[in-house]
Amino acid sequence: MGGFGRSVFACFSFSGITLATGAASGALADDWLRLPSLTYASEAELGPIDRTGFILSPDLSINDQVKLGGSGGALLEDPSGFALGARAGYDYQAGNVLLGVITDGYYSFADGGGSGVGAGVFKSELHYYGTVRGRLGFGIGRFLPYATAGYAYGELKVSNNVTGVSSSETLSGWTYGGGVEFVWNRDITIYGGYHRIDFDDRTFAALPAGQNTLSPEIDVIDVGWIRRF
Repeated sequence: MGGFGRSVFACFSFSGITLATGAASGALADDWLRLPSLTYASEAELGPIDRTGFILSPDLSINDQVKLGGSGGALLEDPSGFALGARAGYDYQAGNVLLGVITDGYYSFADGGGSGVGAGVFKSELHYYGTVRGRLGFGIGRFLPYATAGYAYGELKVSNNVTGVSSSETLSGWTYGGGVEFVWNRDITIYGGYHRIDFDDRTFAALPAGQNTLSPEIDVIDVGWIRRF
């Protein structure tokens, strides 16, 4: 991953976390440092549910399947693997309606070889990706189904194993999807979700002329837990 790529990844992935921790450093400082309870809360222990506040969580994407369309797609297998990352944001709840903003970033382990006449010649690697999204949800007791959409970014590398030429391109595009949250206790909310990422076309110098354009798409299935403050 090039220096510029690392800078972009760090900027988008962790800027939300930095803002959230900075904003919470006053009255909420003790809450941030306190270890969360892992015990399931009964309805009586849970009390009224208010999801307003900052959120922070680790994240696991269990199915990074990158679909490589475009003129060069036939030369490459679709990269697959998993990803580890984190998310941060802020939610505001009014009645049962939730409005929020969230940023996440993943380091990806998805890669693939060549396909067809490109078998044994080409290789692709998804280095990282992330999103900055809005959220709209509706609380139903402990459950919160939500829809989400926003901007997506990433970096994809394509290599020619014969010539030794490789090229990395920064990706940008849009994402949309949804999911559901479940309040486990007053500290922890667990969730599962899906979002689709459609990146714009990019040209890769490692691929032959006339077949050097890729249109990456990712179907992300992610699970994790949220800590609210």
